Amino acid sequence: MSRPPVDEEFAFDPTDQSRTQDFEWMARIRREKPICRPTEGVVLTTRHADTAQAFREAKTFSSVGDMRAPGVVVPIEESFMGELDAPLHTRIRRVLARVFTRRGALAAEDWTRDQVRRRLAAFEAGEEIDLMERFAIPLPGSVSAHVMGIPESLHEPLMRWCNELLHSSWPATGRTERGEGIEASFPELAACIDEMIREREEAGDEAPPGLITVMVKARDEDGRVISAHHARTLVVNMLAGSLSASFMLGNLLYRLLSDPDFESALREDASRIPAAVDESLRLESPVTFLFRRAREDTAISGCPIHAGEQVMLGMAAANRDETVYPDAEHFRLDRETPKAHLAFGLGPHVCLGNHLTWMIGRVVLEEFLARFATGGVRLAEGYEWVCVDHIQEYGPERLPVVVTS
Repeated sequence: MSRPPVDEEFAFDPTDQSRTQDFEWMARIRREKPICRPTEGVVLTTRHADTAQAFREAKTFSSVGDMRAPGVVVPIEESFMGELDAPLHTRIRRVLARVFTRRGALAAEDWTRDQVRRRLAAFEAGEEIDLMERFAIPLPGSVSAHVMGIPESLHEPLMRWCNELLHSSWPATGRTERGEGIEASFPELAACIDEMIREREEAGDEAPPGLITVMVKARDEDGRVISAHHARTLVVNMLAGSLSASFMLGNLLYRLLSDPDFESALREDASRIPAAVDESLRLESPVTFLFRRAREDTAISGCPIHAGEQVMLGMAAANRDETVYPDAEHFRLDRETPKAHLAFGLGPHVCLGNHLTWMIGRVVLEEFLARFATGGVRLAEGYEWVCVDHIQEYGPERLPVVVTS
């Protein structure tokens, strides 16, 4: 059977950020060819309904290889949650979902708030700092590490290693120039996590609370649910995955510092802060797309999709669908259904950390506004927004500011 042709008018390389994050380009595709083939073997969705349908139909659209380059296959033990299909995905998710709940996020709020206050209090008047490096990058990972039961002294080095991993060839290929797999590619990171897993295995009932202990102890009728090797990968998954929350914070803080009307609206009415977090997640989705692979011949909105083809779920494009969001290209705090966005995905693979991410965004806005008066922090002179160098992430690479008071 011949392969369906590429839609030449809308052809682009899915790894080209200048195209995938060109929202005017995506809006044109959504208007003129909402489901298209930008390159051979890849089908792009740009409408909210089509993207949501593919997320929900997990039996038809496999998650295996979600973040990998075409043709790259990694062992199960090296696979992130987003790369697993049922029944293994379901089996492991049941374990992780014991901790990543709305109640769990609320339980972590006081610790998070203390961390935010401590970090903001360390900013000195007259100092120029990079808010991404000093604040937005380490904070969400530190919160995730706290929930996992990782000692605070290890939070900073673990997030540094995970940031290096995210910016390496490992996400796409499963390897770096140092070797194949996490242990060979990032030996310091692997050794640190493996030691914590070993300690909890040996401690038995005396093991400290947290998600690592939950993973180590989890058993069902088939025995241990998560092997030590896979537990290491999932710890990396949850730490590196928290960087999406980092870019959400970068987007929120940039808007706060560059849009006086936005800042004034939140200072006048703090009850708008939750809506601000959701609107940022919608308009400035920190993950722009995810991949799925068709298990069988199927169709979305009448467009044939053949077994083996990749489906590029355009989350950022879908979140700007004019048929769902009036005035979709603008940031609005008065949207009636802000949580209909697809920033966390949908269906059986919806992001486990969504409650934690949302809580972190809310707390950061509350504490930043409480700590600094209007003009107390301003963007460095001449600053130009540049997106992080990652094919799926959207947020500022740097956010240099001057603390004035």
